[in-house]
Amino acid sequence: MDSVSFKGVYKVTIPNVKEMKDEKEKTAVSEAAVGAIVLGANSSIEAPRTDNKSSIYFKIDNKNDSSFEKGFANILSECNKQFNIDVAKKVYLEKVSDAEFQKAQVLQ
Repeated sequence: MDSVSFKGVYKVTIPNVKEMKDEKEKTAVSEAAVGAIVLGANSSIEAPRTDNKSSIYFKIDNKNDSSFEKGFANILSECNKQFNIDVAKKVYLEKVSDAEFQKAQVLQ
């Protein structure tokens, strides 16, 4: 059974901040994006990948899934507090299949 819930493959979706009009929102999303990318790159057991649009993929060892998810939630929470914006509407995390991860290009 190939269940996504047992795999540590994550897709982080981040909008293009260059297209955002509101400076406060742009700054909040930038902060969340940097934190998420650093967290993911440091936690990933393979090189991060991208779909060349607005998503970055990370493969996290199953034993570190919970820490990664909590770290991501903490990043969003801190950005929400600091900027008084619901960043989770713009930057979000979802589990995906390994096949989707493999289709994405290695981030260089």
